[in-house]
Amino acid sequence: MRKEILCLAIVVLMVLGLSSQSFCMANRPPASKKPIPKQTESIQKVSGMISGYDRTKSTVTIAPTNGSLITVEIDKATKISKSGKWIKMIDIRTGDVVSVVYETKGGKKIAKTVIVQEKVSPKVAIPEKKKR
Repeated sequence: MRKEILCLAIVVLMVLGLSSQSFCMANRPPASKKPIPKQTESIQKVSGMISGYDRTKSTVTIAPTNGSLITVEIDKATKISKSGKWIKMIDIRTGDVVSVVYETKGGKKIAKTVIVQEKVSPKVAIPEKKKR
């Protein structure tokens, strides 16, 4: 009998001990988490002429049709195309006309896509042969 009462008392104490922890946690005020300020990230598009590049820093400088020069970084994820074919940064030349979609991250402008426009050559009129 004594053993049963002792076992019952231990079980009751264990149940009370476990349930009291949840009660204590329920009355506890939530931890104050300060929100981490997000850096403003934005996606922009610019079109213009390549005025320079730095292959060691993997950057190109674009002179837009209106506005000041913009320098963007080209990383491994940047897609560069010309005439529907994928090209590398070394294929970009000063004077190429480009459309660039870039994202601003941490104050850096990182190019997502660079599309090099075809150079428009003046059409030369070819005279038609006269029928005799």
